[in-house]
Amino acid sequence: MKVVRFGEKYDTPVALALGFFDCVHKGHAAVISAAAQRAEKCGAECAVFTFSNDPGTYLSKQKRIYTFEERLAALEALGVEHVVAAEFEDEFAALGADDFLFKLLSTLNIVGVAAGEDYSYGARAAGRADSLKRRMAKEGIPVDILPLLQADGKKISSTDVKTALAAGDILLANELLTQPYFMLGRVSHAHGRGSTFGYPTANILPDGSRLLPACGVYATSVSVDGKVYPGGTNVGAKPTFGDDITSVETFIIDFDGDIYGKEIKLAFYDKLRDIKKFPSADALARQLDGDVASIRKLFAEKTYES
Repeated sequence: MKVVRFGEKYDTPVALALGFFDCVHKGHAAVISAAAQRAEKCGAECAVFTFSNDPGTYLSKQKRIYTFEERLAALEALGVEHVVAAEFEDEFAALGADDFLFKLLSTLNIVGVAAGEDYSYGARAAGRADSLKRRMAKEGIPVDILPLLQADGKKISSTDVKTALAAGDILLANELLTQPYFMLGRVSHAHGRGSTFGYPTANILPDGSRLLPACGVYATSVSVDGKVYPGGTNVGAKPTFGDDITSVETFIIDFDGDIYGKEIKLAFYDKLRDIKKFPSADALARQLDGDVASIRKLFAEKTYES
């Protein structure tokens, strides 16, 4: 995948999907699919405009769903070949609608555009789908405006994904997303208690701007060194050991090796239970054995992804 900065010259013909694509849900995928179809017809690349940061986090400290690197991975999985990345900051926020489109048209070889019917652009969201079509028509560029994709009678939105994650409803979040909710990260050293129970652990330290799933224990998969392993992930504190720091710690099933310092992908599939304080380490070990049995059953019934 090629990533160029907004305003950087790129001459290869592209069909461009416009939006933020903050979590790459199924509504986003519909827009990207339209751009991909246009690209195939025109012998062009499928490209996506997005932000390298999160406007909501920049403006009001809202929690983000995915990092930029995670969004790139999700976009690439949909066949996106080229990403135009803008940094949302004061100068970009002040850019007028016409100026935004002019910058795209003057730096990219655009052969088609796709956007959702609620797409807006430019300072104070002055640009809308109808003005986008009029401007592109002057350049002879076809525009595909996609109707809003719905689930249970209402628009699929990033807000719905955030609400599901905050409630620990991974099943619902995954119904809305194009792939199971996931994290990318480098494994850091923790206390290593999992190994004493026979389950090596991988600890990821997400930054404070990330929206984590509700505290609990989840059935997950861990992709490391090209292989995928089932796992159980504790999001939150570890009260049995008096540890009240929120972390993301995963015990990996059927894995034997040194994972520290490695880059992994952690994908979430279902919530197993709430976090609770056990009377002893032995009691926790028995619970972990039960969790492992539940995880094995889950993944015997479905294929987990890399």
